Amino acid sequence: MPEKITEDLFNNLVETIADSVSKQKSVSFFEEEKSNSVVSGFNRLFGRQRPVHHILGGGKSADVLLWRNKKISASFLASATLIWVLFEWLNYHFLTLLSFALVLGMVAQFVWSNASGLLNRSSSQVPRLVLPDELFASIGRSVGAEVNRGLQYLQDVSCQGNLKQFLV
Repeated sequence: MPEKITEDLFNNLVETIADSVSKQKSVSFFEEEKSNSVVSGFNRLFGRQRPVHHILGGGKSADVLLWRNKKISASFLASATLIWVLFEWLNYHFLTLLSFALVLGMVAQFVWSNASGLLNRSSSQVPRLVLPDELFASIGRSVGAEVNRGLQYLQDVSCQGNLKQFLV
C-alpha cells in the first residue's frame, strides 16, 4: 500500500511538472518562438535558436560563406588566393598591377584594331573620356591655397622668434 501511494504521488508530481513546462512560453534572445520538437534542438549546434544561414544574413553572401553555391565560393576563394599570392609572395603593389592592367588593355585594343582590318570586321569604337578644364582649375586653386597657407605658417613660425614653437 505505501508503494501505491508513493507511485501515485510521483505520477502526480511528474504530470504537474509536465503541465507547467508545456504552459510556459519560452522566448529566445531574438524573440522568436522556439519549436517544441526535440529533434530541432539536436540539429542545431550549441543550442542555437536560428540557423547559421539566417544569422549570416540569409542572402547570397551567406550562400558563398556556407558553400551552398560551390562555383561562386570556389571562384571567390581562388581570386582571394591569387590576390594574396600577388601581394605577399611576388611583392607587387596596387599601382604596379593597375599599370599592368592598363598596358594589357592598350595592347588588346591595338591588336583588335589592327586585326579587324584583316578579318573584315569593324573596329571597336571606344568612347573618349574628356574631363572639363574647370575641374582641374578648381583643384589647382584649392591645392595652391593649401600650399600657400602652409608656407605662411612656416614663415610665421620662423619670423616670430619663439624657440619652442620653432623646434616643434
